Amino acid sequence: MGLASFDRKGPGREAQRLLPLLLLLLAGPAGAGELRLVVEGEAGVTDSSYDDVDEGLQVDDYESIGRAALDLRLSYALQRLDLALAYSPAYERSLENSEISGLSHRLAFGLAGDLTRRLRLSIQERLHQTPDLDPYEPVASPETIALTQRGDQLAHSLDVSLNHAMTRRTSLSLGLAHGRRIYEEDSLFDSESLGARFGIGWSLTPDRRIDATAGLGRYEYENRNEADVRSLGAGYSREIGRDGQLSLNAGYWSIDQTLLSGPLGEPLEVPVEQEEETGWSGGLHLSHGGERLRWALGYSHDVSPGAGLGRAAEVDNVFAGLSTSVGRRWSFGLDANASRQEDLLGEAEVLDTGEGGVNGGPIVLRDVNTEFIAGSARVGWNLGQFLRLTGGYTRVWQRARRGPFEDLSYDRVFLGLAIRIYDTGETPTEPALVGESSNEEPDDQ
Repeated sequence: MGLASFDRKGPGREAQRLLPLLLLLLAGPAGAGELRLVVEGEAGVTDSSYDDVDEGLQVDDYESIGRAALDLRLSYALQRLDLALAYSPAYERSLENSEISGLSHRLAFGLAGDLTRRLRLSIQERLHQTPDLDPYEPVASPETIALTQRGDQLAHSLDVSLNHAMTRRTSLSLGLAHGRRIYEEDSLFDSESLGARFGIGWSLTPDRRIDATAGLGRYEYENRNEADVRSLGAGYSREIGRDGQLSLNAGYWSIDQTLLSGPLGEPLEVPVEQEEETGWSGGLHLSHGGERLRWALGYSHDVSPGAGLGRAAEVDNVFAGLSTSVGRRWSFGLDANASRQEDLLGEAEVLDTGEGGVNGGPIVLRDVNTEFIAGSARVGWNLGQFLRLTGGYTRVWQRARRGPFEDLSYDRVFLGLAIRIYDTGETPTEPALVGESSNEEPDDQ
């Protein structure tokens, strides 16, 4: 599927196509299983104060935003199948300008099931579509973040993997991954990525494991640029205590890019075959999922399609999150994200196309990058069994070499009231935690 199939006018349609899936999941399997479900409604007001205001930005449009949201979280556990879903549509509207409004969607889905005694299927899906009225929502995850000041954007990632247990300690895996970033802003370029990987894993002990992987991927862009990437890697993971998890990975990648457009999307008369670039990848993830105290932190460095640049980029992502509850009434949380993407072209690299570009001369493709940091604090106070008062503060800082990823800094304060509409069972499992391990082991061969 190429970028010609992208719908420039409808990033929200991607999210709307998932609604039938939600209805199917709510219907649930007919067999006996453990259903955990929470449905909440939320209404609130966000006030933002910008430090740096670029020419043409109407600050009043951002000062006060009303928000109404529905938060649905569920998980369902059967003997050989586990799934979890979190979905939150939210309507936002400027309180100063009634013409500025939009509907955002945030979805996470995880599924893990045993197809046979030895073959296991895992699916992870993440989608975030926003009209950019409230550009950042705290999330502790390793994803590249770059904010625009106006215009719809959509980020989607899907990962499907099959794991075959050859013996009690050895397994083979095959995975496919698909990602998209779609922007309404004309000066940002949509991207699509498709990748495949093969791996082999060894269980050193019941709680320790090492893996080796090899992968191939392809990036395609709206401006017709394209890239092929190859990777090799190794990883180590282990459980820490009852509720902790540690994972480490390191690897090597190489990439070939074919550039058919200049920095502003202008076509080149002669395609530029960039020399092979190589680099390293690595990451660390540490988490603890206790009943009262939950935290996670991590770092990743890798090559990626980039966010809106129209060319491949090296990315660094750091995240940390902490949440705790005090008694039955109070809950507190802290989140921090930092991300950086840098164009692989390097500093002001000059690419001579021979016949030149549209003006008949050499094309200068300067590197572009974005740097983003955000920190958030939030608090919840249960007023009763069905009501909860929520509040939060966020500080965002961004610097960029490319518009409309402008230099951007602001403070944001949020106050809202959440109403518990329905719940059953215990707290639902988070989609990202579904299927981390299988309870059964095959016989030795």
